[in-house]
Amino acid sequence: MRRPRALRAVALAMAVGLLAATAASSAIAAEPSPPALRATASWSGPRLTTTPMGAADAAAIDTLAQNALAQSPDLPGLWIGVWEPAKGFYTQAYGEAVKGGAKATISDHGRIGSVTKTFTVVAVLEQIAAGRLKLESRIDEILPDLATKYPVIAGIRVDQLAGMRSGIQDYGNTGIAIKGVAADPTKVWTADDLIDAAMTLPLSAPGTGGYSTTNTIILGKMLEKLTGKPIDQIVTDVAKRAGLTQSALQAPDVTTMPDPASRGYVAATGTKEMEAIGATVAPGTDVSDWTVSWGQAGGGMYSTIADLGTWAGTGLGTSLLPTDLAAKRLAPQKIPDGDYFYFVTFNALKYNQKWYKIGA
Repeated sequence: MRRPRALRAVALAMAVGLLAATAASSAIAAEPSPPALRATASWSGPRLTTTPMGAADAAAIDTLAQNALAQSPDLPGLWIGVWEPAKGFYTQAYGEAVKGGAKATISDHGRIGSVTKTFTVVAVLEQIAAGRLKLESRIDEILPDLATKYPVIAGIRVDQLAGMRSGIQDYGNTGIAIKGVAADPTKVWTADDLIDAAMTLPLSAPGTGGYSTTNTIILGKMLEKLTGKPIDQIVTDVAKRAGLTQSALQAPDVTTMPDPASRGYVAATGTKEMEAIGATVAPGTDVSDWTVSWGQAGGGMYSTIADLGTWAGTGLGTSLLPTDLAAKRLAPQKIPDGDYFYFVTFNALKYNQKWYKIGA
């Protein structure tokens, strides 16, 4: 999961294997696993297990989580969900959802950042399945106004945008959005604002790999053009069809999540990063009600640990797709990922760039 570092808050994250973990000490009682999902022709991964994990493995996870919190004073809470076919499931919350206030619980809603991209791309592939779009469709065919404004990106295709191979840089690398949010936390950013920021950076040749949220913002604009619906409704509908009940992409002007919810704060490291780009925010500032419109189709959703488990059990929405598109989606392509990681293996947890063994 990637989001501008200086704006990272206590949030939910997930990885297929199935292990979910996030940043932020006593444990709260675990809740039941999401329901088992029926295998489909498009997704043949293991069912989401409903067998509780054994006490020894659960205790090992508790120890790791508590140690992680103890080593990271800026993180008030931690939410973990593990669905491992051979070992069972375990969901747990640690620490506080609100500094000095409510304890963390499994029911807490939290921001899931770039996991949002997986929902948006499913919506794009559904448009392809319906015949309204093609993987080869170009920006100038779907968004002629954007192509006129920036002719250099006119020929970039849908498959390049969805596969992080457009050559368009991440608007987060400019500092424009971060400084703008710090200067006015109530400003509602539009997709065009974010694309404009990205286009201040040099482009690489189309086909060049590189992580960029700008890709997904452009895909979101395409979806709105094709469906006549706002991107928040489109993405939320994907979540609902997948069986998620506590997840949504809210309208850009909405800043609060449903209760119960975790709060987010600027860590000391975030303060330094913001100072480096000319923004000033005091360490520990509560940014929970600041605009999240800078994320939109690429990073604006909220969810819960249970819902993220359900999403993982669909192959991140692959079960919603016809078999031909599902196969193309699952075909791996290596892209440069810098110091970011995307998936956690079956029996290990990566925290602060270190791998920890879970169980046998």
